[in-house]
Amino acid sequence: MIKNRLQKYGSAAAVGIGAGIAAAVVCSLATRATVSAALLANLCPLPIMITMMGYGAVAGASAVGAAAVTVAAVFYAQEKFGNVDAAALAGLTFVFFVGLPAFWLSLLSVLSRVKGSTNWVVTTRVGSFFAREYCPLERVLTYATSLSATVGVAIAIYVSSLYGGFDVAVDKISSELMLLINPKQLPAGVGPRDIARATALSLAPVAAGCNLLVMLINLWLAGRIVQLSGKLPRPWPNIAWELRLPRIYLLVFGLASALGPYTGGLPGLIVTIVAVTLGVAYALLGLATAHHLLRGASFRLPALVLIYLSLVIPLTALALVAAGVADAAFSLRDRKKPGVSPQR
Repeated sequence: MIKNRLQKYGSAAAVGIGAGIAAAVVCSLATRATVSAALLANLCPLPIMITMMGYGAVAGASAVGAAAVTVAAVFYAQEKFGNVDAAALAGLTFVFFVGLPAFWLSLLSVLSRVKGSTNWVVTTRVGSFFAREYCPLERVLTYATSLSATVGVAIAIYVSSLYGGFDVAVDKISSELMLLINPKQLPAGVGPRDIARATALSLAPVAAGCNLLVMLINLWLAGRIVQLSGKLPRPWPNIAWELRLPRIYLLVFGLASALGPYTGGLPGLIVTIVAVTLGVAYALLGLATAHHLLRGASFRLPALVLIYLSLVIPLTALALVAAGVADAAFSLRDRKKPGVSPQR
């Protein structure tokens, strides 16, 4: 029996260990002070997601474990083998902030069950798509949003405790940021301290929103790569139609957006983190709405190119948030049924 299990899971575990080491190596690029290294470091969830989608839960879990051990070992070596506790903390930080979210989101993406059954399973068999139903993208986006908000809240709480309190943390971080600001480049009436404090307060919300984007981009890339390899155990979803959030999140987003600016201290920052993370999620829903409603239009391609190119403009991002909220509230996409291939 043991031999059969080793034969069944051994190769998957080996693939997972290799993927975990690769994820840790990519993550280590974040310590290099270059833009290209920082951008590549954002791809560290990708090997774990590819392994989970293409080789199953055993391979995915092995990837997370191997990545955690490798991150700890690299950190231990960088500290000249002098701090075991810090190395272990680095490994655990990777697990909770990167490894487990990547594993869970990719697992949800390939979760399926036989139609009529109540048991969700992960299968690596490709084919018989018509006989199975798959975990809805609404659940994937819901978990991704919740996990990203949790990451932002954890960062805020950890930094506050590290400095001995929220106000102390904001003051110290603001003082450090003030050294990087040139007062001569600021508009009249705006002081370096105001900019530094606003930047310090925005770090955790921005981290949560960026984490959501990074995780979902990696998830899409992983799905495409596994699909091209012929190992994706589900049909490619119609993302523009299926990507949604539960309507209760509209209420949460509205309350968080309204209360955030008027709630002080750490509670106010936590509320702001929730609002920003949900804002990013609704912007993605707005983008999905644009993709769906433009299907069949002769100007679809140039319109989408224009939207993507203008994402650097804050007004475009706000418009996408508004479109996502409007779709969630009034079901805009439901008025145009999905009649185009989900591959597009």
